[in-house]
Amino acid sequence: MEEDIMLKSFSVSNYKNFNHKVTLDFSNKRDYAFNEQCISRGLLNKVIIFGKNASGKSNLGFAVFDIVHTLTDNKICPELEEESNFLNADSDKKEAEFAYEFVFDNMTVAYSYRKENPLSITMEKLSIYGKTVFEYVKNKGFLTNELSLVAGENLNFDYFDDGNSVFRYIANNTQQPEKSAVRRMMDFVKRMLWFRRLHDTRYIGLPRERESITKFICEREYLADFEKFMKQIAGLRYHLEGDYDEVNNHWRILEVHDNKKLDFVSCASSGTGALYLFYYWIKHLDEVSFLWIDEFDAFYHFDLARNIICYLRDFSTVQTVFTSHNTALLSNEILRPDCYFRLAEGELKSFPDATLRELREGHNLEKMYRNGEFDHEN
Repeated sequence: MEEDIMLKSFSVSNYKNFNHKVTLDFSNKRDYAFNEQCISRGLLNKVIIFGKNASGKSNLGFAVFDIVHTLTDNKICPELEEESNFLNADSDKKEAEFAYEFVFDNMTVAYSYRKENPLSITMEKLSIYGKTVFEYVKNKGFLTNELSLVAGENLNFDYFDDGNSVFRYIANNTQQPEKSAVRRMMDFVKRMLWFRRLHDTRYIGLPRERESITKFICEREYLADFEKFMKQIAGLRYHLEGDYDEVNNHWRILEVHDNKKLDFVSCASSGTGALYLFYYWIKHLDEVSFLWIDEFDAFYHFDLARNIICYLRDFSTVQTVFTSHNTALLSNEILRPDCYFRLAEGELKSFPDATLRELREGHNLEKMYRNGEFDHEN
């Protein structure tokens, strides 16, 4: 059976507030015998990154999703295009470096590149099974050219725009077998999704046209399912109905009360609005390869945040990263120690790697975190 591709590791350096190399390693798991659904094919499948304000949690997500900007025309947010703070302000290096390692069907694909700004690649390299397929340097050309390994030996690079992606050029201009590394990696990147709900709603990835969430729910007759979802995950009880304005071609969701009906979206609290967005995206989880929810619980009560993690924990096909600063989520009842990471002062460590103590199922991770257990240099 064909395995879904997964991200094994990611590294970035000299990008935004990351002066030195930071690595998110999904292969760095321990032998815990609980919450094993957090592991898929030997890799961490559900991760929460904790950090104080301005520690770089959002920037790390932007770094991971730079590949979406590089290889696709999918939706991005302005932070991926901002040039003024693209390179780390404390470094004299002229390039940011990104490195990805993917695995599927016992195959490892390593892809890395350097950029001098959000749009210009200065170096790009692809390796499959440890064999370098190509290494391309801006203004120099190919240092290594084994494009026959990916059906690219007949490509014409005479008019290739220096600074663009060789990988993208190969993917878009060759006939790739259905199970080829290029095709499957490109498919993975196209299906990556990052979203958040803070001052506004933003997302990166998934080639979707902008659509109304209300229209989506009403036209697909999901209202009853949405009511059930809110009751089960948040204890919220609503009686909802759809209202279609034929003149303006506009849908509304109405809350039905004893004396009148209210517009659900305009009356929703910040938390309910965030839940409304979350419901929309989980209806598209079958399209998603890799999910990053930034500050996912900014408007959630602890119980609701916990329920959302547990809800997604059981979707084994979607590798998921949450970012948060809510230490109440630090519990072995929710995930396990190797799924929790601490980001501080440009350094990312899993909890087991941040302490000399052997972490066990019975440990109170939140108490240990608050007491500075994971602040030590090990």
